[in-house]
Amino acid sequence: MWRFLVVSSMVVTLATAGAMGCTSTADPFAGEGDGGTPAADAAAATDAITAPPEDGGAPGLRCPPKPARMVVLGDSITACSVVGGPSSANCVSKQVFDYVKATYATGVVYLNVAVGASQTAGIAQQLQRVPGGPGHVLVLIYTGGNDLSPYIFQTDAAAEEAYGKILPAIVQNWKDIYAFFENKTRFPDGVTVIMNNQYNPFDDCTAGPFNVTQKKFQLLHMYNVELRSISAGKAESSIIIDQYTPFLGHGHHYNVTTCPHYKPGMKGYMQDLIHADGPGNAHLAAQIFKGVDQLYKGCP
Repeated sequence: MWRFLVVSSMVVTLATAGAMGCTSTADPFAGEGDGGTPAADAAAATDAITAPPEDGGAPGLRCPPKPARMVVLGDSITACSVVGGPSSANCVSKQVFDYVKATYATGVVYLNVAVGASQTAGIAQQLQRVPGGPGHVLVLIYTGGNDLSPYIFQTDAAAEEAYGKILPAIVQNWKDIYAFFENKTRFPDGVTVIMNNQYNPFDDCTAGPFNVTQKKFQLLHMYNVELRSISAGKAESSIIIDQYTPFLGHGHHYNVTTCPHYKPGMKGYMQDLIHADGPGNAHLAAQIFKGVDQLYKGCP
């Protein structure tokens, strides 16, 4: 699932920058604009991603029915391909299920149909394994990181062009996902969806040995803003979790002092190039717990 370099859910080129280069803490996209809209989009994306709702999700959605089922969709992040699988104690999805069950819905049932290496379009096949029926359904989705993975070693220009071409189909894929769950014949008691934006394995830093460019980080920011917009359009049934901001400083460059999000004592959470390790999965789950609390805490 390439946690996006076009970023973080999308992806891109390991370009050649200085071995210890990094993005600016004042303006991570300084110098990237060409006088057109990309620079403005990047600035807006920066504001939207770095200042998410404190509760971790969209404001306003409170006290949906307690779920009878929790359905998990997505790629290797939610399939937990590198940390023991969907039933492993290290799996972010299983940790979220356990939290929901222990805290809010003791009778909830777990169904994880996420598939490693899946792109957003692949969710359609996963939905074929989700049965309808009575009872409210809580849906956890983490997807997008594999959509631009073919462009990881290509140029910034190629990655940006690919992003522009692929994004409309991704947006349509999300519309289809919501349409599936909004079918009252299939799910008569309704559905609540928890989306997640994409973290950056490279801490918004262009340092070696990866030398990922600022353009890739710009695309990541823009993509995450698009995800937030999709969720906001379904505010009556959806929240989105900010995974990007809390993960900064825990990626591959967590101990590189010249990087913008370096802090002494930070821990790295990367299992491999794109996947979080066991503690990293716990970190991701902790962000989702905030969204779960937003939904159910204090509710009858």
